[in-house]
Amino acid sequence: MVVDASILLAIFFKEAHSQWAANQLNAHATELCMSTVNLAEVLIQSQDRQPKLFPELKKNLLDGNIRFVPPDVFQAQIAAEARLKYPLNLGDCFVYALAISEDSSILTLDRDFRAVDRPVILPPK
Repeated sequence: MVVDASILLAIFFKEAHSQWAANQLNAHATELCMSTVNLAEVLIQSQDRQPKLFPELKKNLLDGNIRFVPPDVFQAQIAAEARLKYPLNLGDCFVYALAISEDSSILTLDRDFRAVDRPVILPPK
C-alpha cells in the first residue's frame, strides 16, 4: 500500500482524520511503502510547521515500518503521464507512479486521487 504524505501530515499535526489515518497504518503495517519524493514533502512540511518537534518526527518516521522507495526512470515516466491525465500535483504523481510500479493501492486523504485507475483508500465522508 502506497502512503500519501497527507496521511502522515494528518497524524503528525493532529488534523482531521488523524485517528483514521493512524488506524489504517496500523492495519496495513506490513505492506506500507512511500516514494522518497513524498518523504521529502513530509520532511519539509514537518520542519516548516514544527521545527522544535522535527527531530523527533523525523526519527519516528525513518525508524517506522514504511519502506521508502526512490523513483526510477519508469516511475518518472508514469508520473509525467499522470500529470497530464489526472488532476494531480507533482508529489501526488509520484504516489500514483509508485502504486503502478508496486501494483498497489493508495492510502490518502486527498480526494483528487478518486479519478485514478488504482484502488484508493479514503476516509468515509
